[in-house]
Amino acid sequence: MGQTSEAIATLKTDTADTRDFYADYYAKKGVDRNSLLHNPSVLFQVLAQDAAIIRGLRSGGLDPQSAQVLDVGCGDGASLWLLLRLGFEAGNLHGVDLLESRIASARARHPLIHFDCADATRLPFDNDSFDLVMESTMFIHATDEEVAQKIAAEMIRITKPGGTLLISDWRYAKPRNRHYKAVTKERLAELFQTGALTKIHERYRGSLLPPVGRFFSRHSAWSYFAVQALFPFLTGHMVTVLKKNEQS
Repeated sequence: MGQTSEAIATLKTDTADTRDFYADYYAKKGVDRNSLLHNPSVLFQVLAQDAAIIRGLRSGGLDPQSAQVLDVGCGDGASLWLLLRLGFEAGNLHGVDLLESRIASARARHPLIHFDCADATRLPFDNDSFDLVMESTMFIHATDEEVAQKIAAEMIRITKPGGTLLISDWRYAKPRNRHYKAVTKERLAELFQTGALTKIHERYRGSLLPPVGRFFSRHSAWSYFAVQALFPFLTGHMVTVLKKNEQS
């Protein structure tokens, strides 16, 4: 799949901007802002997101012993660690990220998983290679739509016919913040050409909108999932399970 030097430059610029954004974010919020161990506001946000991903994986009908899996934009590999807990084989798990520092951290934390530094708009894998291709909170930061479309096209290309694509992302963006672009159902349909190349299999609600979810996680954990069920519009994170068409 070809790409222009301008698209590559945009991708690298967006990544650098995002890295700088998060450096500033943690400088202001503190290093424990998203610490599952030290910040009680995070616990149920993570539990809700993991529950949605697990339900999505279950619906995909995957065999944990044999499924070949790729996490695109894997960061330090946290999403793949969840798959290990579910019985997926480490030798069948792969992760790619553009930032070398994240890949180095991922390799150090779990050397049995295959991690590579790679450009998501030109993935180094053959067509129809994986039973499951997934991403977690990557498209919310892929604000350049040309780059996002290239990444989605690559994810489809390397998924086996009839295979599963799992999109774990935020359906709302922060107002007036250029570092975010909402991953709406309509945007996903355009990125992944639902109806033509893929079809929506299932959708699951995950974490509440951060201010709401953090509040209930810290102050009223017992009611977190009741709020999620009773007020679905307050759910910001969604897991969408797509199936690649057999004749794609």
